[in-house]
Amino acid sequence: MLSKAVLLWKMVPLACATVLAAGIVLLAPAARAGIIVTDNTVSFGLDEEFSGGEAPGSATLPWVTATFDDTFGGSQTVRLTMSADNLGPNKNGENINLFLFNFDPLLDPNLLTFTVVDFQDSEPDAINTGIDAFMANGDGNFDIAFLFPPPIAGNSNARFTGGETVIYDITYTGAEDIFASSFFFFSDMGGGQGSFISAAQIQMTPDGGSGSGWIGVIPEPSTGLLVGLGLAALGLGRRRGNR
Repeated sequence: MLSKAVLLWKMVPLACATVLAAGIVLLAPAARAGIIVTDNTVSFGLDEEFSGGEAPGSATLPWVTATFDDTFGGSQTVRLTMSADNLGPNKNGENINLFLFNFDPLLDPNLLTFTVVDFQDSEPDAINTGIDAFMANGDGNFDIAFLFPPPIAGNSNARFTGGETVIYDITYTGAEDIFASSFFFFSDMGGGQGSFISAAQIQMTPDGGSGSGWIGVIPEPSTGLLVGLGLAALGLGRRRGNR
């Protein structure tokens, strides 16, 4: 069971999205440049290396993006599009080894199912779920893990490399509806660099080298604190009867 403090921290981005949708102006930036929120979509741009490892070589940011869109399917389905737009385009170069996401702490990530829409020769080896079950370099605890083929073992053409896109429909098999905002939560803090909205491990950095690094979407602390003050007024749950 999550503590009230952890639950509050993990719900801050949802409140932030609610504030944005309502047009309420806060005395701080609503979100960092790597986060785009609309009524039906949430997009994360992973643009910072946080582990002390080797960052991807491109100066064009974000290196990797993830977009959740709840206009596809029914009220319990959200489409996830993962793109490696600014990693090196060489199949023997930079690639995504692990992509981590959070899920609404009031719901159970183990009730999620995943249906492939498109994977452009980069189908994950596994998709795992669990409450705070996956760590990003020992820093944040995440609920969803996409494991892509590693850089050495197996067929190099199966790596998730620059210019490629992987798309999945995510369906919740419990009673509740889910939305794009259901995946807009901070990870439970696990030490190290702290809490993130999403994180990915990149191998063969920079530009096909021998290094690796962790990149993420790192929240603005001042934004989180100010938005947290408005939780009581805004409500903790975004639940719509219809889309």
